[in-house]
Amino acid sequence: MRIRQVSPHETSLLAGLVALLQNGVQHGASIGFLVPLSASAALAYWQNVLQSQGLVLWVAEQGEQGEQVIGTAQLDLCGKENGQHRAEVQKLIVLKECRGQGIASQLMQHLEHFARSQGRHLLILDTQTGSAAEMLYQKLGWQRAGEIPNFALNPAGLLFPTSLYFKLITHP
Repeated sequence: MRIRQVSPHETSLLAGLVALLQNGVQHGASIGFLVPLSASAALAYWQNVLQSQGLVLWVAEQGEQGEQVIGTAQLDLCGKENGQHRAEVQKLIVLKECRGQGIASQLMQHLEHFARSQGRHLLILDTQTGSAAEMLYQKLGWQRAGEIPNFALNPAGLLFPTSLYFKLITHP
């Protein structure tokens, strides 16, 4: 398995990214989509991600040539003049069959290292309250700032609260 940052022109990854997103949503990841997630909607999402300014994408790949995308994480660098010190973590996704192997933790390590190199020392994120992702963030040293009730629909269409987290990281 290897983890690497993706360039905006790597359209060869799109099929793997679409499959990963569909897998995540199908298996309950509350990442902004409802079941069933069509391939066309997932493709449109990833095409937008690759073209977004200030959004950095990492992939975890498996196979000798990185044939299968098994995880992703995104970091949205705040572009506001008063927010040059912060970034938001988005869409940490790992294939269901690859969970529990430390892939999400490794993706977060890469993301945090990059954030430090960009002079960002405050990271923020939100996650579904009570989810496995919330437990992961706590294990990785993130601090819970609060909870918003009825924040978003989960993939099955039920309202759930979200928990807000932050992490202060030091410069390299």
